[in-house]
Amino acid sequence: MKLNLLSKYRTLLMGFAIMWVMFFHSHIYVAPLRFFEFFKRIGYGGVDIFILVSGFGVYFSIYKDSSVYNFYKKRALRILPYYYPIVLIVTFIAIKLGIWKSESLFYNLTMLGYWKNIDLGYIYDWYIPALTFLYLMTPLYFKLFKINKTVTTFCAIAAAYIFSYSTHENYSYFYNLTFRIPHYVIGFWLADFLIRNKEYEFSKLTMVLFAISLFIGVSILYYIYYYTQDFEKYGNYVSPFILINFPLCMLLCYFFSLFKRYKFPILTFLGIHSLTLFIFHEKILYICHLFLPTKIENASAFISTIILAYVWQKLMDSIVNKFTTRKKTTFQKAN
Repeated sequence: MKLNLLSKYRTLLMGFAIMWVMFFHSHIYVAPLRFFEFFKRIGYGGVDIFILVSGFGVYFSIYKDSSVYNFYKKRALRILPYYYPIVLIVTFIAIKLGIWKSESLFYNLTMLGYWKNIDLGYIYDWYIPALTFLYLMTPLYFKLFKINKTVTTFCAIAAAYIFSYSTHENYSYFYNLTFRIPHYVIGFWLADFLIRNKEYEFSKLTMVLFAISLFIGVSILYYIYYYTQDFEKYGNYVSPFILINFPLCMLLCYFFSLFKRYKFPILTFLGIHSLTLFIFHEKILYICHLFLPTKIENASAFISTIILAYVWQKLMDSIVNKFTTRKKTTFQKAN
């Protein structure tokens, strides 16, 4: 098991993550099957995978080009053209139908809905605002990281946990972000370590420790969900993923590596379109839930999301590519 598997199978990890998140959001009834019910209930763990993989990939980007302007430009082009038009359309429709209040347009466009803890019924999502915050802070963090990698990583993780536990009464709505910061900086650290140790291979002892950490983290979550009443208190439903996420990612990558000739086309497709799938799925699922019979709402939402995400990404890819190509051509002619 080599660390470079994390880079090699990054898209497959994202495919697994979005599939897990979509399963979590779905209205599939799996209560009689305890394992599947538990797997569904902790499906938000797919976000932790996204955050770790994002931190891992972002480090390579900013390591190759430390220009703050170029970094922000790349991140903006990667997210905003795909996100904002859908947010606008959904918000206008929701306001017109009386589902959301008119001020939701302001809160969605500025992403302040999440930061001001506006009723979730009036904002599009929390994930993109949280991810945007991580990207905005990345150049500053990168400068500190270059001074002392281990200390900076440890301080970021400690600060995230201290803030979460010390302010839980007033800022518990930040759990979705604060408890994910450790995964982002761990991804950062892993990418830097991989650059300096390209052929690093985990020992058998490390693999055993991965399995133990994964088992302990899952056991804690299982106990929280089935043997405690207030599983959301202090972010207990999110924090155990610090023991689960990286071991799970490495074990999944190791599993993928066992099938050298098989390309996992479904996971590859889902991984490539993970952002647009995330943007569409919950809202389409909500519409299907309102107008379709229970038996077909989940399948209909899944198929519709796949089609719309694919078409939308193709369309926006072509627009973004034309825009960036035209800008490069203009710059080259000017010089």
